[in-house]
Amino acid sequence: MKNIIVFILIAFASIASAFAQKGSAFPNFPTKKLTGQTFILPDSVKGKYSIIGIAFSKKAEESLLTWYQPAYQTFIQKKKTMFASEVYNVNTYFLAVITGANKISGEDIVKKIKENTQKELQLYVLTYIGEFASYKKTLNITESDEPYFFVLDEKGVIVHITKGAYTPAKLAEIEEAVSG
Repeated sequence: MKNIIVFILIAFASIASAFAQKGSAFPNFPTKKLTGQTFILPDSVKGKYSIIGIAFSKKAEESLLTWYQPAYQTFIQKKKTMFASEVYNVNTYFLAVITGANKISGEDIVKKIKENTQKELQLYVLTYIGEFASYKKTLNITESDEPYFFVLDEKGVIVHITKGAYTPAKLAEIEEAVSG
């Protein structure tokens, strides 16, 4: 019985810490578009709901890729199709974070990302080269091998968080969050 209670308490503590930043402002984050244009988050997306997917490891990037097509069809594609039953007016960006030893070859990595990204998705890919530890702490990113998705309201406040590879259930939660 004690073990069950301890397990439940640990589970609740884990869930609470994983979502501790919900309701707080997304931190000021200096990113760049694949064109090289500076794009400051959340200032550049204020005014409407935004979805920001962040990956900062090779394994997380692989999981992030599973989101590209479903997110594009659901949130970026502006016409109704059999895959997208609603048209959302949201910003959607995927952020590749380049840190540590990779910073040295950061520009080469950005070029490779651009070459390997479908043309229609390139407008929605952001990069960041630099120190990430403070952002990781502020955003309470605890698992390096998972992409994190943050839904921001019109003011840049985090209203929903999820992590990991794409699933229809996670997408449905994001859809609900951006529906305000």
